[in-house]
Amino acid sequence: MFRKTIFCCALLISAPSGLRAAALEPSGGSVVTVSSVVFSGNAVISSAELGNAIELRPGVFWTAGKGVLAKEILTSFYHNRGYMDAQAVVSSLLSGTSAFITINIKEGPVYRFGSTMITGMGALSERTITKELGYENGDPYNYEKLINSQSRLYAANWFEELHTSVSSSPASREIDIRIKVREKPMLWMKAGIGYGSEEKERLSLGFTHNNFLNKGYQAQAIATFSRIWLDYHVEVLNRHFLLSRTELRDGITWRREHRDGYDMESVKNLLSLGRKLSPILYGSVQYRLQRTLIFNVDTLLFAEAPSLSRTRSISVAVNRDTTEDFFYPATGNRSEAALERSGGIWGGDIDFYKATMRHTAYCGLFRGLTGLISASGGFIHETGRTLDVPIFERFFMGGGNSVRGYAERGVGPADANGNPIGGKVSLQADAELRFPVYKSLRGAVFLDGGQVAYSLRGAAPANWQYGAGAGLRYRTPVGPIRLDFGYKLNPDKPAVVDAWRIHFSIGEAF
Repeated sequence: MFRKTIFCCALLISAPSGLRAAALEPSGGSVVTVSSVVFSGNAVISSAELGNAIELRPGVFWTAGKGVLAKEILTSFYHNRGYMDAQAVVSSLLSGTSAFITINIKEGPVYRFGSTMITGMGALSERTITKELGYENGDPYNYEKLINSQSRLYAANWFEELHTSVSSSPASREIDIRIKVREKPMLWMKAGIGYGSEEKERLSLGFTHNNFLNKGYQAQAIATFSRIWLDYHVEVLNRHFLLSRTELRDGITWRREHRDGYDMESVKNLLSLGRKLSPILYGSVQYRLQRTLIFNVDTLLFAEAPSLSRTRSISVAVNRDTTEDFFYPATGNRSEAALERSGGIWGGDIDFYKATMRHTAYCGLFRGLTGLISASGGFIHETGRTLDVPIFERFFMGGGNSVRGYAERGVGPADANGNPIGGKVSLQADAELRFPVYKSLRGAVFLDGGQVAYSLRGAAPANWQYGAGAGLRYRTPVGPIRLDFGYKLNPDKPAVVDAWRIHFSIGEAF
C-alpha cells in the first residue's frame, strides 16, 4: 500500500496565539501551568530537541488543545526526519493548578530515499537535473534536503513550473520522489536602456544560455555602452566542478573607460572557485589576470598612472548573509571580507596586498520601518619592486553607492587640476531609515560619511566628509529603482551651485 502526499512548503511548529492565551481553569478560575514534561521511547532525537519543537516547558500555560497540537507537531517532526511510522501519545495528569505531561514516542524504522522520477524535460537531460539534488538513492529521508534540492532547481533558472510529490511504501520503507517540470527557453536575449548618475545614458545587450554544451552550464555574453565606458563581457558558470558542490566561474572582460585625467583600456580574465560553506556562509578563491593600458594622461598624473601594466593576483573572499530577503532585507546581517595578493610568486609587474571588509546590520522597527547601519574599510600597500599603487587599483569614494551628495570619486585626494587620485586607505560608515510611502513606493532618509587617503591617519573620522538626504525607492522583481537627493554637509570648499546632488540607480547601496 502506498501513501501519497503533495508537498507543502510551510510547517506549523508553534501554537496559535489563541491557544497560548487560553488555559484550563479546574477550580476557582485558576489557570493550569505545566509542572513537568517527560519523554519516553525516543532514542534517535533527544528530549531537549523534542521539547523545543513543541514549546512545552515548566511554567507555560496548559490546555487540552496544546496536547493535540503537540502530538501533531511531534508526528510531523519525526516524519520530516524519515520516521514515517512514528507516533506520539500525549498524556496529562492534573493536580490543582499543575499539569504533569507525559509523552510516549514510538519512533519506528527510518525510511530512505527511493527512486526519483523526473518528467516534462525537453532540452535538459536527467543527469543535469539530478546533479542539483541534495540526496541520493538510499540516503535516510530528510525533508530539509528535499526542500533545499527544490530551491536549487528553481535557482538554476531552468523551469517555468516545478512540482514535487512524494509517496511512501511501508513494505520497502522507501520514499519515492516525483518531480514534474516545465522548462523555460534555454537561450535568452536581454536588452536594456538606463540612466545612472555616473555613466549617464546606458545601453546594454546580452545573451544568456542556461544549458550551454547541453551540460547545464550557464554562458553569458553582454555588451554595455555608456558615456564613460564601453564594456564587453563573456562568462561561463559550471555549478558542479568535478561533480562537486563547488562552482567554477570563468569570465573575460574587455573594457575602455574614460576618467578625469586619463583614459584606460583593460583586458581581464577572472577565474574563481566558490562554494556554499553553510546555509549563511559562502567562500571563494579567485585568480585575476589583467593587462591595463593607460593613455591620454594629464601631465600631473604621469607618476600615478603607468602606461602599460600586467596584474597577476590571487584572492580569497568570505560572505555571510543572515537576511531574510536578498533584494529587500528588513532583519539580519551581511558581512564580507576579502584579501588579495598581487605579484610575488604569481608574476606580473604590480606587487601589492589589498584587504577589504564591510558589515551591514538591518533591524525591523515598526509599521514597515527598517533601520540599517553599515561600516566598511579597505587597505592596499605596495610591495617589492612596485614603488606606488597605480591609480586604477586604489580606493575612491563619493557618489550614489558611497557618500551621497558628492560626485562619483568626489571624496578624497585630487591633483592641482581637480582630478581624483584615490587613496590607499578607505573608511566609511552609513545609516539609513527606510519606510513605506504607497504600495510599491518606499522612502528613505540617510547619513553617509567617509574618507580615502594615503594613510590611516588621513582617513580617520576627524577628516571625514559627510552627506545626508532623502530618497525614493520603487520595488521591482529585480530590486529597487532608487532616486536619492544628497546634500554635502562639509565639502572641501564652499559648495553653492552643487550643494545638492541627485543619484539615480538600480539596487540599494547597502
